Amino acid sequence: MTATLVCGDHVSCSRVGGGMRREASLLRQHAQSLEDAVGELTVWRGPGAEAARPAIVASWEALRATADVLDEAGGALQRYATDLAEGHELGRRAELRVHSAGLLLDGTRVIEPWGPASAQESERRCSQVPVVQARVDLATAHVGRARGRLARRMESLAEALTAQALVRPPATP
Repeated sequence: MTATLVCGDHVSCSRVGGGMRREASLLRQHAQSLEDAVGELTVWRGPGAEAARPAIVASWEALRATADVLDEAGGALQRYATDLAEGHELGRRAELRVHSAGLLLDGTRVIEPWGPASAQESERRCSQVPVVQARVDLATAHVGRARGRLARRMESLAEALTAQALVRPPATP
């Protein structure tokens, strides 16, 4: 049985998030290399050096800021992947409850099957609908909340990246 209640690939989300975090680490290493290189340039003097230093400093600061945002985005995506995996499991369990109760799913709605059934069977199924529906709702709500958290976080991080892109580095003569 496949989990049809919960859509999404938690493995791919986790991999992408991990890749983003690895790239953030590389950006931090590049920023540190720039900082170290400028620190070692003690013999670099004159107006050209004085004009170039602020631009180089701005570059490594921008690299670090971008790395921070990328790392946060990767972490958020990995947390979402964990929530999505939990949602898949909740969905799988909810589907098992639906089927073991002799009920059907219509999208995310639990319904009684059509056809002949004894009065006792019909009453049993009818009494199970709210209980089983609560399980289905739990799974879908879990994933919905996780998607909402991810969307809000990514929107915030996109705004941070946009603000960084608008920052002008110091002009060099």
